[in-house]
Amino acid sequence: MTSSIECRTEGYGSAIVEPVIRLGMTDVAKPMGLLACRVKTSLRNAALICAAFSPCLISGCALTVISAVDAAGSVVQAGMSIASIHSSPTVINGDKASLHAVCIEWNSMVPVGDFVPALQYALHKRGVESTVYAPGTSPPGCEATLVYSAATDWGHRTFTDGYTEYLSAINLTLIQRGKIVVAASYATSGAKLDRFASTATKVTALIDKMVVATSD
Repeated sequence: MTSSIECRTEGYGSAIVEPVIRLGMTDVAKPMGLLACRVKTSLRNAALICAAFSPCLISGCALTVISAVDAAGSVVQAGMSIASIHSSPTVINGDKASLHAVCIEWNSMVPVGDFVPALQYALHKRGVESTVYAPGTSPPGCEATLVYSAATDWGHRTFTDGYTEYLSAINLTLIQRGKIVVAASYATSGAKLDRFASTATKVTALIDKMVVATSD
């Protein structure tokens, strides 16, 4: 006995599908035929969908690429925005000086106790020895003189109570044989994320741009 199964597809009419088992179509064989019918219907629908979208494949890919590029651009812009919020402006005038020793003129107007030690440590890391002297008592034989000024401000640190004092401005000037060799300044304002960085971090960043390391 040979049986056939009518396979219907919504919106596309019907078709007669011959089952795999032809001899005495049984109740077990019928589901197999229905399964084959459904598989063929699914394949046909998939083919129709692909055919419908085939003219748009190229433009679709282009749109996908453009969207990806736009997304990448947004990430870059976001990164630049974060960087601008995080980093305070630093200005350097002059070229790096090559030194072995420097005299630091003490400035009693700077209310930061660890400022001069931070200066000396930053210079030492560059291979430059330093001596601190009171204004008007410059020791003879100074290879160069470093004068400085700084200011502090108060701000509210996230997740803390009250206000915290931080170093808000730094000015460093290196003088050699009566001439300014290089000057550097740092200033922060507003909600810059680096304003609460340590004195050593801020001072070292400037010294590294002012003095050539002995290993350079």
